[in-house]
Amino acid sequence: MAAAAAAADASAEAAAIARRLASCNGSARERAVRHLLSTFLPASAPHLSASDLLKLWKGLFFCFWHSDKPLYQSSLATRLAAGVSSGPSPAAAAAFFAAYLATLLREWVHIDTHRLDKFYLLNRRFLHHAFLLLAANSFAADLTSQVVSILSEKVLLPEADNVAAGSPRGLGYHVAEVFLDELSPVLPVSLQTMEVLLSPFFAVLEKSSDRVMVAKVKSSVFERFLESGKQLLEMAKKGEGVEKGSADEKIGKVGLLFGFSKRFSDIGAKAETVQANRKVLFGLRDAFVKVEKGLELSGVEIAVPEFKSTEVTGVENGMDLDEVKVEKKKKKKAKKASLVEGETEGAKDSKQEKKVKKEKKEKKKKKKVEVVDEGDVTEQSTDAPAEEDQQMGDGTEAVTFDETLMSNLQKQFEKAAAEAGMVNGGSSSSASPASGKAAKKRKRAKSADRLSVSDGDDVSSEGTIISQDGEKSGKKVRFSMKNNLVWKPHNPLPPQCLRLPPSATPRGSALKKGVLPGPIKETPTPVKKTKPKAKSAKKVLKKPSSAAKRLRKLQNFSA
Repeated sequence: MAAAAAAADASAEAAAIARRLASCNGSARERAVRHLLSTFLPASAPHLSASDLLKLWKGLFFCFWHSDKPLYQSSLATRLAAGVSSGPSPAAAAAFFAAYLATLLREWVHIDTHRLDKFYLLNRRFLHHAFLLLAANSFAADLTSQVVSILSEKVLLPEADNVAAGSPRGLGYHVAEVFLDELSPVLPVSLQTMEVLLSPFFAVLEKSSDRVMVAKVKSSVFERFLESGKQLLEMAKKGEGVEKGSADEKIGKVGLLFGFSKRFSDIGAKAETVQANRKVLFGLRDAFVKVEKGLELSGVEIAVPEFKSTEVTGVENGMDLDEVKVEKKKKKKAKKASLVEGETEGAKDSKQEKKVKKEKKEKKKKKKVEVVDEGDVTEQSTDAPAEEDQQMGDGTEAVTFDETLMSNLQKQFEKAAAEAGMVNGGSSSSASPASGKAAKKRKRAKSADRLSVSDGDDVSSEGTIISQDGEKSGKKVRFSMKNNLVWKPHNPLPPQCLRLPPSATPRGSALKKGVLPGPIKETPTPVKKTKPKAKSAKKVLKKPSSAAKRLRKLQNFSA
């Protein structure tokens, strides 16, 4: 009697909470979610029936439907999915998961495109927490088979009644796509456990007549095992190690050691297998046979995966799950503290390095060569670094060649060349050791000197400038014939009335008045010949014949 009364009270309270969960007021919905997850479910989960859970999930569905903003949607999805992994008992958690899938499958048709992504997110979170539930219970055979059967019956292979009623398949497609993504964090598991987890997908290849579902299972589940296995085998042959603990390593080991080829050949040989799926099964079998033979011939040894969990070891040592979780949180906090300390130490080291670099730059500025006059260069200070002394090869002070020093050296060479009577632009430029920016500036100055020619000077045929005194200078002039060309037509110009394309019209000096056009032939415009109009048949018939005229005259006389 007490149990029946508790069940009735729990059912009534579940209905009231469901109404508050579907409220239009956001604060009311949030209070209902907190009450449901923190107090009601932990206390009343054993007394709730399947219909009560469906009522609760009706309200939770509309609560998530009304949720806006990505951050709140993500946090709400995580909190709702945590009801599976942190349930009061594994049986209550499995029932909560089954009610979620049944509700989402029923309401999937009514989800519009604007809200579809957040329900995809909710589905991912629930799958992840379902696997966390299995990992917390060390993948117990009974619980694993129960969760897998829920996935198979509700989503992947719905019952015949649901199929006849036109149940949506989109949820099953999404589960097939994200199954391995959400399973990889709890891997590795034993091969026997993997056999149980993959059993609904083998059943899809055997019994399902939905081609889209078969294609999704092939591409998102089994081909991923195949590709990861190939990649792991190639890396092992080359002697390169795959990142330990990565998803590719975990999935690749299963792809190489599970024995998929034998399993696919057995399913394909069954009489109950759908005939259209045999081609897919035998194609997967051939692909896995190649990989497994490659593993045998390579001689590479790969360890068989086994399930290892810190929570499971803690439970075996006599600790509760809550205590294990508290220890995990402490370890995470310690890791965060160590990371913060490392970041502060790194920041200090970077500050010290910046200070040292600034001091070095200041020292280099002080040790630069000081130039007093145009040609006088002072020697470097005695504080030259030891590195430069080693580069020079002896104990003498090194001289750094910068722009000011090179320009002064160039001026000294020019003075020496002028005293020796050399021509500008001759050997001085070739004898100067200057290079870099100063040499470029000098070349520009020379080109400017060459282009600037005075009006009083004449130019010889060789290109040298002849001054008024009759002496030839070393300057040379470059002639550009671009502006001196005159266009001479080889053919007579077309008439002005003729429209020519822009590329054919003469340009530049061709339009000068001095150029006379050639003879222009004017072709007479053809005269259209008008055809004589044919006389209509009606007009021809209207004219009376001579016999008709005579008859008319006789009739007139007789009258």
